[in-house]
Amino acid sequence: MTATLQPTPTRIPGRLPLLGHMHRLLADPRGFFRSLHGTGDDVVVIRLGPSPAYVINDRTLVHQILTRDVRKLDKGLAYEKSAPFLGDGLLNSTEPTHMAHRRLMQPAFHHTQIARYVEQMREAAAARVNGWHDGRRIEMDQEIHAFAVAVVCRALFSSGLGDSVAVDVEESLPVLLKGVTRRIALPVGWLEKLPTPGNRRFDAARQRLAGSLGGVIEEYRRRGVDHGDLMAILLEARAEDGGPGLTDQQVHDEAMALFLGGVETARDVLSWAFHLIGGHPEVQRGIAAEVDAVLADRPLGYETLGELKYVRQVITETLRLYPPAWLLTRRTVTELELGGHVIPPGSNVLFSVHAIQRDPAVYPEPDTFDPQRWRDPGTPALLRTAFLPFGAGNRSCIGEPFAWAEMVVFIATVARRWSVHGVPGHPIRPARSPMLQPRDLPLIVWSRPGAR
Repeated sequence: MTATLQPTPTRIPGRLPLLGHMHRLLADPRGFFRSLHGTGDDVVVIRLGPSPAYVINDRTLVHQILTRDVRKLDKGLAYEKSAPFLGDGLLNSTEPTHMAHRRLMQPAFHHTQIARYVEQMREAAAARVNGWHDGRRIEMDQEIHAFAVAVVCRALFSSGLGDSVAVDVEESLPVLLKGVTRRIALPVGWLEKLPTPGNRRFDAARQRLAGSLGGVIEEYRRRGVDHGDLMAILLEARAEDGGPGLTDQQVHDEAMALFLGGVETARDVLSWAFHLIGGHPEVQRGIAAEVDAVLADRPLGYETLGELKYVRQVITETLRLYPPAWLLTRRTVTELELGGHVIPPGSNVLFSVHAIQRDPAVYPEPDTFDPQRWRDPGTPALLRTAFLPFGAGNRSCIGEPFAWAEMVVFIATVARRWSVHGVPGHPIRPARSPMLQPRDLPLIVWSRPGAR
């Protein structure tokens, strides 16, 4: 007979009355979860305020949650707190809604569509890097954010229709993510209803973005716009049996999920990538050599992305060290058995992708940035349980091909013209956010001699 887990304070010291372990989560969240991973226990219990939460440390059990037992859990605390602006899109929805919507959206991420988006990505990247000046300091995280917003809005909307939405996304998403951080750290419902300055900013940003996006959807419906963009694909999607497609609210929610994935995730990964590239001259030389050899005088296009193998290794290693969704949450909807432990219904379940991907039992020198560890084409398949930046199973990120294209295009575009270097004496630290992102990223750019 298996025994129900009980909190084990001897394994997890420092629990406080009422707060539980929240003070450690706020002080050093990733360090805290790595310390739990280092206990050697497959499953441990912490306290989020007065409530218990089950932390899954064993990567095979995490894979079980994401694949075999996926229907025994819903999305959990982080997704619940982001629901006011994400709605019930792919990120938040439960079955059978999730799979039905995924089938409707799949054509938007077919390789033929990605090929169309790559041209827009190349133009958006060139628009940013062509404005840089030799030897000048740039705020790389802001440059990448502007690029990512332009990419998603061009892919999502017809020319002109998304211009106002682009401004609202760029200004509103950071406010919304900051609000979600507060709601996860202090998951007390009544606090979210108080008229505090933070709550007012959160509500204003949510309403601004919802109104802007709703106006564009209404315009698409009114004008019957059909340019093969993502919005047109979403609005025209129909079930395989010819049944109803997505409602306006559902289209809104899926668009919000695309903004989060295509803008914030890409910004975070690319920011960390350039931070790492700027500190590793040999990696930067390797990228430049590959880009020059592969592209020569050719334009960067969809057919060339697969040839930039070293660039992909650099991105893969960045994703391992700095997964944007570094902590995933679930909530059991039925009794769940994991590794001989029974977790009751209604329990919060947490697992740290960051800790799993820095497990020294899987990755030698886990804190070292080493793109060469991915040069063996079979490595990702061997480590399918230990590399989870896009999730796993039928809830893995539907936009993964889009994100890969976006990241490869930007790095290659920069590498054709510029080298990047850190600002002396300026430490790069993670921001307080539900996603793993640098607080800021100033870099010095120098033109490459003879660059095309």
